Amino acid sequence: MWIDITVPLHKNMPIWPGDTPFSYKQDVTLTEDGANVGQITMSLHAGTHVDAPYHYDDFGKAIDALPLELFIGAVKMVDVIGVKCIQLEHVENLELHNVERVFFKTKVVHDLYHFDDGFTTIAPEVIRFLANQGVRVVGTDAPSVDALDDVSLVAHHTCKQVGIYIIENLFLKDVDAGMYEFIGLPLAIQGGDASPIRAVVRKME
Repeated sequence: MWIDITVPLHKNMPIWPGDTPFSYKQDVTLTEDGANVGQITMSLHAGTHVDAPYHYDDFGKAIDALPLELFIGAVKMVDVIGVKCIQLEHVENLELHNVERVFFKTKVVHDLYHFDDGFTTIAPEVIRFLANQGVRVVGTDAPSVDALDDVSLVAHHTCKQVGIYIIENLFLKDVDAGMYEFIGLPLAIQGGDASPIRAVVRKME
């Protein structure tokens, strides 16, 4: 059974402070025009999304240049609930042989209406360790791998340096630790700094 691990896009959803809120409206209606046609306005970082390196580096790859195989395949789900910052001690004993994707479950409650500025971050040394083990994608149910007030984006830049790509705002409420199949393709937004994804996982036997 596939499990949806996507934060739903909806009015009044939590967004990064200062980002464009999500909105949906109908431009054309079935009653008056023969079909319902809507439009959305949103930050590319609203909800579950992939960060492109261009998000934090003017010379980094845009979202449409990322290899699609990164976002289809096996993922290791790691439970770090209650941890304020993920450190080496939380990952150094993980079995990571042939693991290219690691997702961190950091919380029990997923508030779909209020932004939590006390979210769990990831230490740069953890990113370097994972890259050395062959990991290419790191995901989190937090809105960022860096703290809200960290304007240097040290974890983001470490990811770029070691060739790791970032997925943020996963919805991991119904997922336990273990190995899963994963699909979460970004949109082909030419020159985009990020993209929303529809992320799903299925438990591996």
